[in-house]
Amino acid sequence: MDEIDHQPEADVRTPRGVPRYVALLLFAMVLVTGSLAIFFATEAADAAADADILKDGVDRSRLEREEAVGIALLARERATPVPESGGHDHNHDHDAPSDIRELTADEQRAFEAQWEAAVASVPKLDTIEEAEAAGYVLASGNSDGAGVHYVKWSIVDRPFDPAKPSMLLFEELVRGEQMELIAYSYWVSSDGPPDGFVGSNDSWHRHLGVCFVNGYIKDENVLRAQCPGDWVNGMDLWMLHAWVVPELENEYGRFHTVNPFLCERACGLEN
Repeated sequence: MDEIDHQPEADVRTPRGVPRYVALLLFAMVLVTGSLAIFFATEAADAAADADILKDGVDRSRLEREEAVGIALLARERATPVPESGGHDHNHDHDAPSDIRELTADEQRAFEAQWEAAVASVPKLDTIEEAEAAGYVLASGNSDGAGVHYVKWSIVDRPFDPAKPSMLLFEELVRGEQMELIAYSYWVSSDGPPDGFVGSNDSWHRHLGVCFVNGYIKDENVLRAQCPGDWVNGMDLWMLHAWVVPELENEYGRFHTVNPFLCERACGLEN
């Protein structure tokens, strides 16, 4: 058999004589540089757009840019007057609901999946520090039986997601120690009560003619001219309290606006 003469392979080169690995490296660098340029250009455009949104003279200095833009857009898109027939339809009754509807087997399975998703997300948001790190900001004082409200303005107008509430309710009277998460609150844009949790037992309500000053609620049922900050008519914004925190179940129901355990101490109820 003829002896084969093995010669060392020459570097594979591009047509112009540049080693292929060098060409690939240069190509990768061009892609990265181009991607970075697009990213920074997009960021600059977004920042410019945000700055334009925030040029309305309203003080939102307490909020991060994304959250300031969120509440500014809510106010801009809901600036029409509340009809004279409109009013505050938040039920503050402390009575247990009497119209709970039984779910079918399929509805119950779907509902439990939603509820479990909400409960599973609680450990990531159950302290003030975690809530603030996630973008939630204090937006109210203490509400009898429902604690204080922390809002993430940038997700208020997004579709319902049981694991991503736009509001968190905190209270310090549960164990008499530090503030802790007691419930979720969803605030969703919809022409009517939203399709939230499966079934018809989630009790949605609205707050109309609401005035926020620097992201903090100042008043409700007021006219836009009476508000020195961000005013929303609230006609298409529906709110739902959900008592998803383990060991803080609500005996009045999973979606009641207040928890009688808290009211017994904070609201002065006898029972």
